Amino acid sequence: MDLLRLRSALFVPLADERFLAKAPERGADALLLDLEDSVPPAQKAAARARMPEAARRLAAQGASVLLRVNALPELIADDLKAAAQLPLAAILLPKVESAAQVAEAERMLGASTVKLVAMLESPAAVLDAAAIARAGTRLAGLVFGSEDYCGALGIASDAALLDTPAQMVAMAARARGLAAFGQPGPVAEIADMDAYARLLAKAKAMGFTGTLCIHPKQVAAANRVYSPTAEELALAKEIVAAFEAAVREGRGAFALHGRMIDAPVADQARATLARAR
Repeated sequence: MDLLRLRSALFVPLADERFLAKAPERGADALLLDLEDSVPPAQKAAARARMPEAARRLAAQGASVLLRVNALPELIADDLKAAAQLPLAAILLPKVESAAQVAEAERMLGASTVKLVAMLESPAAVLDAAAIARAGTRLAGLVFGSEDYCGALGIASDAALLDTPAQMVAMAARARGLAAFGQPGPVAEIADMDAYARLLAKAKAMGFTGTLCIHPKQVAAANRVYSPTAEELALAKEIVAAFEAAVREGRGAFALHGRMIDAPVADQARATLARAR
């Protein structure tokens, strides 16, 4: 799976079979099996033992499957060993604060070629985002973990101050051609879907490519926000066609609907069309 086109990944707690059974019906682009926060400490080993069968079952049903492992050193090695040869689109590494952690995870995975996504959840991680984005050989995305970031600073997760760290993570990811997941605000909104959609639209404008959903109610909003509208697609097709015609005529720039169009604008239009496909 191309993570750059992933609009929504729905967390699925491995501790509860009911969530696993219903997960494929939720409409998310990917299902994110979780060994970390949603699993109580006493159930970690049981969840890890359940994980391989769950991953294979969901993949056999046609789902793109992600996995979030534990951050604790005494748990992550066993998590990665259990996950190394499974049909996973990517493994999410929580609480990454340095490029060395990504490299160490790659070492633990051995010959596996599964992609990695680093979750940046602290001020130290955000400040080192550019270096982390260059880590390893199989890093495919970054996540801005707003709730843990706010906890580290002792601020509310809806504070406007989240704009800066969120933008830093998105910029670091996109500068390296990586996917960027997250938003500059709380991830726990499940009552006001209009407010949630506005938050995702703000994240999209910052350069985020998708989001992680903690509740099935969030999936529809995420898919809608991160999908081009019919109007956006029509304009993108018009821009690409007009630009290609201009190039054939020896022109590198021209006006369309009161806007100057050149190669970067045409590239943006092509990216819009690619996301729709």
